Amino acid sequence: MAEINVSVEGMRATLTEALERVRKANTDYFDLLEKGLSSSPLPIASQAKEFCTFMRRNVAATFDLGDKLIHAKDVQDALKLQAEFFQEQMRTLTDQARTAGESAMKAAGGMFSPKA
Repeated sequence: MAEINVSVEGMRATLTEALERVRKANTDYFDLLEKGLSSSPLPIASQAKEFCTFMRRNVAATFDLGDKLIHAKDVQDALKLQAEFFQEQMRTLTDQARTAGESAMKAAGGMFSPKA
């Protein structure tokens, strides 16, 4: 029985290490993407940057879930973590959609305002 526990802990350590490598690669990707958006001459660059921020938060939440799942005690614990994650993601999606809608309305309003 001790051999099984050692292999489970070894598997958790391997998964944790792999998750950290992927998390680092993801951070590098988003840093590069944001740098590209910052230098973009497109008029929608600010909205694209905001969308990128939303994506970064969502991916970070997914990595956090993965980290929690690696350390789940049992299937019931894993299911509880997934249910909580889903509920939080739905709340986040609602907030992000509202924010993006407000931002789009401001941008559209600026397009149609009279020029002095």
